[in-house]
Amino acid sequence: MNKPSSILLKFAEKDQRLCFAVQLKTHRFIYVNPAFKAFFNMQIEEADPARLLELVPPADLEYLQSSYSSLQLGDYKDDIEFRLNLPDGKEYQFRLTVYLHGKSEEKAVLTGYLEDITAAKAHERRLDDLSNRKNAVLNILSHDLAGPLGAIQNYTYLLSKQKSVLDVEQVAKMISAIEKISKRSTNLIQQFVRNEFLESMGVEVSKTRVNLVEKLEYFMTDYYGVQDTSNLNFEFNTSSKEIYADIDDAKFMQVFNNLISNAMKFTPDGGKITINMEKREETILISVSDTGIGIPKEFQAQLFEKFNKARRPSLKGEPSVGLGMSIIKTIVEWHDGKIWFESEENQGSTFYIEIPASK
Repeated sequence: MNKPSSILLKFAEKDQRLCFAVQLKTHRFIYVNPAFKAFFNMQIEEADPARLLELVPPADLEYLQSSYSSLQLGDYKDDIEFRLNLPDGKEYQFRLTVYLHGKSEEKAVLTGYLEDITAAKAHERRLDDLSNRKNAVLNILSHDLAGPLGAIQNYTYLLSKQKSVLDVEQVAKMISAIEKISKRSTNLIQQFVRNEFLESMGVEVSKTRVNLVEKLEYFMTDYYGVQDTSNLNFEFNTSSKEIYADIDDAKFMQVFNNLISNAMKFTPDGGKITINMEKREETILISVSDTGIGIPKEFQAQLFEKFNKARRPSLKGEPSVGLGMSIIKTIVEWHDGKIWFESEENQGSTFYIEIPASK
C-alpha cells in the first residue's frame, strides 16, 4: 500500500495548481510541481522565493508579509489573494493556500499551492461593471421620468384650477408643453429599452455631431413658454450661433433637464435661470446659473454622490431622493466631460460643464 505522502506527491505532480514546499531555515524551495515549473519557466534549483516576491506589487507584498508573520506552526490559511507582475508585463491574480508544519521552528516547512484566479476576477469585475451600468440606467430612467411627470402634473393643475384666468394663448402653450414633454419621455423609455437593456444591460452612448446651440435653443422654448405661469425668468446666451459637439442627443439633454429642474425647485418666484455656452480652443464650457437659495456648505462635498445627504425638499415641498446630481455626473462623464459648481447660500448656484468640442 502506498504511503499517504507518496500518494499526495503523485497528486501534486498532476495538479494544475502551482504546488510548492519551502524550507524556512534555508528560505529555499525543496519541492515545486511541474505546473509551477512551467508557469515560471524554471527548475527547482533556479527557484528562489525572494526573486519571486520581487514580482509582487508593494501593496500586495506588505499584505503577504503580514499574513506570513501571523502564521504559527500548524496554521492553515486559504484566503490570501495577491497580484504577480511577470517580466513580460502580464499581471496575474492568485489565491494562496499554505500550511506551516514541522516538529520545531528549526525544521519548519511551508507547503501550499497557488491558484490562478485572474480569469475569475476579470469575470467578477465584468459582472460588477454590468450591474453598475444597469443600476445607472435604472436610476436615470426613474429619475428622468419623475421630472417630466411632475411638470405635466403642474400644467394639468394650472389648466384645471386656473382655466378661468388663462387666455387661449396660455392654454395652447401649456398643451404644447405637455405634448413635447410626453413625447420626450416616451422616446426616453423606448431608447433605453432598445439600446441599453437589449445590449446585455450595458450603456451604449451613440454620439453624433450636432450643433449644440440649436439643440439648446429648441430645448429652451418650453421654458420660455411658461415663464409667466412659473414666475421665473429664463435666458440662454452663447458666444456663437454654431458650436458643434459629439453627443448622444437624448442622454446629454437630460443633463440640462435635470439642472434646470433642480434650479426651478430652489429658486424663489421672480428669480432667474441662465444658461451660458462658450466655445474654447478644444472644449465647450457651459454654465447653468440660478438666483436661488444656494447649496449649504456641509452638503457641497457630497453633492454628486448617489443617495447623498444633500437631498432636501424643494421650496414648494417636493421630496428628493438625492439621485439627480449623480445622474448628471454620470452622463457628463459618458461624454468625456467634467462637471463642477460654485454656490453660496442665498446667493444662488452655478454649475459648469466642460466637454470636448467636435473637430
